[in-house]
Amino acid sequence: MRWIREQILNLKFSHKLMGVYLLVTAIPIIFVGVYLNIGMRNVMLNNAISETESNLDKIEIRLDTVLSRITQISDLIYMSRDMDLLLSGEYETTLDMYNAYSSYPVFDDFLKYYDEVETIQFYMTSPMITNSYFIYADEKISSQAWYQDAVDNRGKINWIIKEEQWTGKSYLALTRSVYGERDQFLGVLAIYLSQEKLKEIVDSEIHDVFIVLDEERIIYNHNQELLFTYPDFLNGLPENDLETQLYDYHYRGEDVTINLHRLQPQKSLINELQIATIIPVETLMEQPNAIFTRGYWIIFLALVISVFSFWLFSQVFDSRINVLKHAMTKVARGEFNIKPRIKGDDEIGEAYGELYQTSQSLQKLIDEVYVHKIKEERWRRQQKESEFKMLSSQINPHFLYNTLEMIRMKAIVNQDKEVATLIRKLSKMMRSALERTDRPVPLTDELDLINTYLEIQQMRFGDRLTYEINIDGDFSDYQIFPLLIQPLVENAIIHGLEPNLELGEIIISVVPNRDHLKIIVADNGVGMTAHQLEELNKRLDREEDLSGKQIGVRNVHQRIKLFYGDAYGLTISSQFQIGTTLTITLPLDQTNNY
Repeated sequence: MRWIREQILNLKFSHKLMGVYLLVTAIPIIFVGVYLNIGMRNVMLNNAISETESNLDKIEIRLDTVLSRITQISDLIYMSRDMDLLLSGEYETTLDMYNAYSSYPVFDDFLKYYDEVETIQFYMTSPMITNSYFIYADEKISSQAWYQDAVDNRGKINWIIKEEQWTGKSYLALTRSVYGERDQFLGVLAIYLSQEKLKEIVDSEIHDVFIVLDEERIIYNHNQELLFTYPDFLNGLPENDLETQLYDYHYRGEDVTINLHRLQPQKSLINELQIATIIPVETLMEQPNAIFTRGYWIIFLALVISVFSFWLFSQVFDSRINVLKHAMTKVARGEFNIKPRIKGDDEIGEAYGELYQTSQSLQKLIDEVYVHKIKEERWRRQQKESEFKMLSSQINPHFLYNTLEMIRMKAIVNQDKEVATLIRKLSKMMRSALERTDRPVPLTDELDLINTYLEIQQMRFGDRLTYEINIDGDFSDYQIFPLLIQPLVENAIIHGLEPNLELGEIIISVVPNRDHLKIIVADNGVGMTAHQLEELNKRLDREEDLSGKQIGVRNVHQRIKLFYGDAYGLTISSQFQIGTTLTITLPLDQTNNY
């Protein structure tokens, strides 16, 4: 044993490396290559299944959203008294019937605002004339199975595959019977789901996706020939009711893996949708198998090349060690101007790289002493920007817009134009405010937001509130940071006008003054005492956070100083029981501001 150790120590360094390489690296690489071939095949398949699982979750969420919207539309129609009044009226002429249809534009509104809906048809029992939406349910229609099922369900939602009355095309449709205020049967409602919406949801997926109704009929697949046929791939479905199922099947001459999700539509007690993705295992593995084959050849060539590389390594090893030693000597003497790297990425190259990083770290440590104040100021600015972003992102815009739109639609259905106008103005103002960033916006846009806000307040206070917006000059190209004026107007209404039972007035003026632009917000409210005004002015320039009614005014003042400089900001003047005036001073020339 001792003799063997001595022989190894006496070998050249290159021979030692070659022997260790063959024993420790070359042979294990061959075994690892075989293992990776088998392991990566399983990983590829599992990744494909995991990807389809994620995609099916997205499809399920989007499909459930679409079905829920159609269900909500049916609920609005079902609960609307206007339908009862329309179908229960007595009409002497055909023209009276057409006029009655025209006074009920709800179906047109739904088709206009919801692209999920292909069309809406109501099969009525009243013998009125038939148009594209209202169809008289004669004996032929009322004897059909789908119609009878809707009647038997007594208003319950049922999803079926139904032919559209006029085109004869088949669609997935929601059907339910509708009753009047006195529980009299009015007819059957049918809302058809747009095939284009299903295509939008499904066709971006890589693998073949099927949407099936009650395990009986395919309601969507990119292959139009399979629509509304029996899904024979469900023959291999395990006999259980799990929401998610994964099983292997031989489909159309190929071994596949099928990932299936179940979806229960909202408020539907008798229907279920199945969303299935077919993963072709053999097709999926064609490319990886080709890659693995090429990988074996690469491993073989790498082994051959590596043997030759060790010989070259032994030739350049000594020279590269000397380069590293020379660089270490320079750094030890305090000379940091060494080359960023040397050729090669082995241990010597890494050691040289670490040496270079050490020299740069020392240089950086010296520099940090001088730039510390700059970084601190930058941090303070970021804190201010974060505070502003928190003010303008309190509500989820998507949820707010949808809620306001739903309220406005209900107001339109109930023919309450005043409420609908108020909701439209509020939605416009909130959309404009919440979608803004902390970047400058046109002054005209900001004033338009203020005008909308004051219109809403005027609808609230009635004749108690009047306002004016005066602009002295053309400022269509002037940029201003958002939400500088609105907090001042809101403060004037809440703290100035609301406590005063008399008539209130707000005047907003935009006037140039030499090289400054002044934006003045004046009210004739309760005003402030001299002591209150003095305390408020002291608080404007404090750095610490404040709570209470002055937080909006202080933030306006601090943001102006932060972005425009200490020469600009907010000034406040007030007289008790006379009113308050808030003046924003900004630079008129914006050439060097942004």
